[in-house]
Amino acid sequence: MSVDPTLPVVIAQLGHAERVVHEAQAHPEMAQSAAQQAAAEALRHDRSQVQKTDESGKSAMVDERERNRQQRRALLLARRKARAAEGEDADASDSDDDPWSGNILDIKV
Repeated sequence: MSVDPTLPVVIAQLGHAERVVHEAQAHPEMAQSAAQQAAAEALRHDRSQVQKTDESGKSAMVDERERNRQQRRALLLARRKARAAEGEDADASDSDDDPWSGNILDIKV
């Protein structure tokens, strides 16, 4: 089958070729405008949402620190009570010693 290269056949094919060329040239512009619209929609959606925080182990660390702090306070209180009890016993036995023992004197030389 031979193709008739007459003028009407060539002109008939130009309409189809023109449409294909136009779509090829306009496609990047259309894609850019569609991307701009999608980005604007995504920004509106993000602004309307409340950001959720990630779960972290910091609360467990804070609780552990508080427990450690309470244990240290209890231990310190127990030591003070023990020293006070020992101090009362020691005061009775230390009464024979020099009254200046254990005191610091502020004297300029």
